[in-house]
Amino acid sequence: MPVDSHTYELPMRWADLDSLNHVNNVVYLDYAAEARAALVDAGLPVDDGAVAEMTVRFLRPMALGHDPVRVESRLTDAGLTQDVCVVRDGQRTDHAQVVTSFAPREDAVPRVHAEPKDVRVRRADLDASGVVRPTKVFELFQEIRVLHVATRIDVLLPGSFVVGTSRVALRRSIVWRDQPYTAGTWISRVGQASFEIRCEITDGTHVLADSTTTLVGFDLATQSSRRFGDLERAQLLALVQD
Repeated sequence: MPVDSHTYELPMRWADLDSLNHVNNVVYLDYAAEARAALVDAGLPVDDGAVAEMTVRFLRPMALGHDPVRVESRLTDAGLTQDVCVVRDGQRTDHAQVVTSFAPREDAVPRVHAEPKDVRVRRADLDASGVVRPTKVFELFQEIRVLHVATRIDVLLPGSFVVGTSRVALRRSIVWRDQPYTAGTWISRVGQASFEIRCEITDGTHVLADSTTTLVGFDLATQSSRRFGDLERAQLLALVQD
């Protein structure tokens, strides 16, 4: 196997599942993080502290099973690509792809938000250096996004949409503090079967991290994508901000 490739396997846990009995979106980042740690053990130059951006493409839901989760990692000059899959009866099924970019971080100026929300960091979110781990930054954005959808978009029922892709840019270290950070969330694009929601976490002066997530209409009965209805799309369009 080339020195820049690595295969890592780990078992699933019941706690990995969400309310739909699928592996929670954030857990794919946990799987990838475990594989990144194995890369470090193998002597490859992978440092969470140097992560500038992470993008996850969710390909299909993963249900609980007895077969281990496999993470295929490939490290190149462009970054780290990790395919999260399950091999069952000799058949490989890809469920997500995580792409990590290692580069200098870029500053950004916070937007002005009409209804900012508080974001509190837990000590359990921190790594050994006292900084929120990249996986936990994804989790913070998931919490922010779920709250925004639940309070602003009442025509979308639970299970009627899923995350297609999610990108997080890390700009400055997020550390624990007693005071909450500030989060802003807005919808930036609406299509026929998907919409884009953006979020940022700030300390009041600087953007610490921001995310762009594409949510896709989903049909629980057929377990496939669907187009939005007229009422759904009208409400989403009314919330679009440039």
